[in-house]
Amino acid sequence: MYKIGEFSVIAQVSARLLRYYEEIGLFSPQVTDEVSGYRYYSAAQLPHLNRILAARELGFTLEQIARLVDQDLSTDELRGMLTLRKAQIEQAVQSEAERLRVVESRLRQLDDAAQGVAPDVVLKAVPAQGFFSVREVLPDLTAVRRLVQTLRRAVPAAAHGLKLGPLTLVIHAPAFEPGGLDFEVGYPVSGPVPGSVKLSGERTLEYARLPDIPLAATLVHVGPTSDTHRAYGALAGWLETHGWQVLGPGRQVMMRLPTDGPDSEAVVEVQLPVRRAAPA
Repeated sequence: MYKIGEFSVIAQVSARLLRYYEEIGLFSPQVTDEVSGYRYYSAAQLPHLNRILAARELGFTLEQIARLVDQDLSTDELRGMLTLRKAQIEQAVQSEAERLRVVESRLRQLDDAAQGVAPDVVLKAVPAQGFFSVREVLPDLTAVRRLVQTLRRAVPAAAHGLKLGPLTLVIHAPAFEPGGLDFEVGYPVSGPVPGSVKLSGERTLEYARLPDIPLAATLVHVGPTSDTHRAYGALAGWLETHGWQVLGPGRQVMMRLPTDGPDSEAVVEVQLPVRRAAPA
């Protein structure tokens, strides 16, 4: 038998927490000396305490924990619940990491504006071409990037030797609305192609013609794909300064997407259809 301090060291929980659990009737000492008031715990109680602590880590309330403990869940059931909680925590960590990348990217955009470096904008015609693609309405840019990665892995094998151009994103959404990002992602192709190719899951690549852009303002972005808004900002400033008007949503051409290296080595050409702005 162990005094409360000794047991707290063995269980790696505070004596204060043990007293609180006793107070609410969740976990009590094996024996309490009626004369001295000393609490004594047994090592045999550790599995019971570990169930309580595991349930707490799952985010259950104390009331829910009491019910779970009373149900005497099996080790496999607890392991399954902990595995689910682990996945939830990992997802939360990924979300926070994405938020951090966005903050860092916006800070870099502020630096761009402060430095005042003129962007290297190129005006050019973009010809019509065949396009092997899938179109989806996606909730956020993270989902867009996941779709890009999925097609990068699946399409070259499914295309059966077709000559593929650089992976291209066509932005159909007239505005940036999270939850409703209408993107078409695919590969320009040349030569005869099948009408469609079934990918894993419910996705199917469809063949269509990507229309020409008589005149596009283009700017090459080198760096993380999550930073392409920097290119859009620089391009918008240049167009405004030089008297050009955007005609509608544009495209992103993934000129280089590292397979194994860091995303910071990506090269993306942003294309916006333009015309001369009407005189004020």
